Amino acid sequence: AERAYRQVAATQPDQVEALRFFANAALARGNPGEAVAVLSHAARVDRSNTGVLLELGLAYRSAQRLDEARSVFELILESSKGRNTTARLLMANVLEQDKRTEPALLNYFRAIIDAQSEGQWLNDATTEPGLRRLVQHAMRYVATERRKLFESVLEPLRHGIDAARLGRVDTALAVYLRDRIEPPADPRQKTTFLYIPDLGTQRFLDTASFDWLPRWSARTCSLNDEAQACLEIFAKNHDSSPFSLASMTAGGGTDAALAMVRQVPVYQRGILVDAIRDHAPALIENLDAAPLVSIPNYAPDVSILALQPGARTTPRYGRTNAFCTIVIAFSGSAPIEVTVGGDPCRLQATESLAFDPSFEFELSATGDSPALMLVFDVWNPGVSTLERDALIALTTVVVNFDARLQDLA
Repeated sequence: AERAYRQVAATQPDQVEALRFFANAALARGNPGEAVAVLSHAARVDRSNTGVLLELGLAYRSAQRLDEARSVFELILESSKGRNTTARLLMANVLEQDKRTEPALLNYFRAIIDAQSEGQWLNDATTEPGLRRLVQHAMRYVATERRKLFESVLEPLRHGIDAARLGRVDTALAVYLRDRIEPPADPRQKTTFLYIPDLGTQRFLDTASFDWLPRWSARTCSLNDEAQACLEIFAKNHDSSPFSLASMTAGGGTDAALAMVRQVPVYQRGILVDAIRDHAPALIENLDAAPLVSIPNYAPDVSILALQPGARTTPRYGRTNAFCTIVIAFSGSAPIEVTVGGDPCRLQATESLAFDPSFEFELSATGDSPALMLVFDVWNPGVSTLERDALIALTTVVVNFDARLQDLA
């Protein structure tokens, strides 16, 4: 084969396949510098040849020219709009060799997610033989480094006996990372993020556990006019959006369906919606005085929800049972039926209730007139102050990591 390629090269010095052959032969002899020179020439001849660029990046890596290797893999990713999982996998490996742990972790994880979404890297049969060892290494690296990253934010909270008090948070993290299987206490429970063990299985929580709620609810439920004003202004100026508390309303749908269930986000992922300020100043003041969950870019979620007679929200599960969801019916609201884990509870105007969102839940209007309510998250009273601090730190780092991961998509 080498003789044939040399005969080709004698008359066609720019023949790309011959150049690739000579470069791979140089690598096999332990001469990455020669391979870099040959593949650089091949890349100049055919700038769109991804195979040549991948091999050039590998040659740079073998020569320990890590910056050049990364630049080549970045070029492939840019030209493929981030879709070349092999280039991302190899770039992550270069970042790892360069001791850039977090970028390596993010790129390994992004490559795995994207490849598996296309049915690749699920097992040996769906992984190219030349990539299998590196893919297996990437999966081990992701599992190890994610665990280290998330556990590191809990370490400052481990002081003496406090370490034992974080047992439930440690278990929740292990389950989230799939290091451990811990079925919920009730098979009907399911969270989209973290399940905290040993918080009980009550669907509806005793509102006596929230000593601030009666007076706060009495002030808030009287703000019916502000709630209506928000609904009217959002109907004029905003497209309908998914209900921020676990997307309780159906996404999309017909105009008629959307008119049956209307929501106004007050806080979304911890950020106050600016348009609310001018139309609901008293409500904002009350919310500022409430012990809402506060986690950057994550919580609280607060919404005004209006249901036409007979309308109901889409059944959903919440993000974590570390939160509980409170519903307050504004004055003048029709009766509301809140169904949690299959158990219904009727809510009249000016009343409030709290439930565990790890059970499937839905809200419906059962009267002859619209139902109008405020829905928001607070901490589950069974979560200790130390656990809250740990969950805030943990959730913050997870949210930030996921945001950076999404930026690579």
